[in-house]
Amino acid sequence: MSYTLGDRHVQRHAPIREQVAGILRDAIVNMELRPGQVLIERELCEMTQASRPSVREALRQLESEGLVESRTGRGTVVAAPTPEQAAQLYEVRAELEGMAAGLFAVRADDEQREAFASAFAQLEEAAEAAISSDGADGYTSEVLAAKDNLYRILIEGAGNAILSEMVAGLQRRVTQLRALTLSSPGRPAASLAEIREIATAVRDRDGEAARRAATFHVEQAADVALGFARQS
Repeated sequence: MSYTLGDRHVQRHAPIREQVAGILRDAIVNMELRPGQVLIERELCEMTQASRPSVREALRQLESEGLVESRTGRGTVVAAPTPEQAAQLYEVRAELEGMAAGLFAVRADDEQREAFASAFAQLEEAAEAAISSDGADGYTSEVLAAKDNLYRILIEGAGNAILSEMVAGLQRRVTQLRALTLSSPGRPAASLAEIREIATAVRDRDGEAARRAATFHVEQAADVALGFARQS
C-alpha cells in the first residue's frame, strides 16, 4: 500500500515532529487517510522524508488528539469515532460553538464583523456551487474550507482563548464526520440556511439569537453525522 498525498514533506526550519504531525493531521482531516486505515511507519517516513523517531512522536501527538489510535495486533490506525463517541463530541461542540457565536455577536469589533461578513459571502458562493453541482467532491472541499475560515473568524472574535483551544480540538476530531454530513442529500442547502441565521444574529448583535442558531446548526449536523456513524 502506498500513500498519494501530494508533494508534501518536512522543511528544516521548524520542529520536525510538529511538521510531521501537521502533514498527517491534514491528510486525516481531508480524508486522504481514511478512518480505520493502518498507518505504516516506513511509508509515512517516505511520504514525509522524516525519521522513524519523528514519525512516532507525531503519531503519539495525534493519538493524544484522538485522531489516531493504537490497536493490539494492528499497529496504529486512523481513528473512527463510535456512535457513542460521536454523540458526545457533538453534544460538547454544540454548547461551545453556541457560546462562541453568542460572544462574537456582542464582542466582535467592526473589523472582525466585516471579516465575518466577507467569509460568509465566500461560504455562500461555495455552498451554492456545491448545491448546483449536486455536491461534487471538489465543491465539498471548498465548502469545508470556507466553513473553516468562517469559524476561525468567529472563534477568534469571541475573545476567549480557552474556548478557542477547546473548539479547535473538537473540530479536528469531528472533521471526518463533517465531510460526510455535507455529502448527505439536502444537507448543503440546510447547512447554509442555518449558518445564514447565525450571520443574521451576528449582524444584529443579538448574542442570544446567535447562540441558539449556532447550537441548532450543530445539532442538525449531529443528526446526519450520527446516522453515518451507526452505519459504519
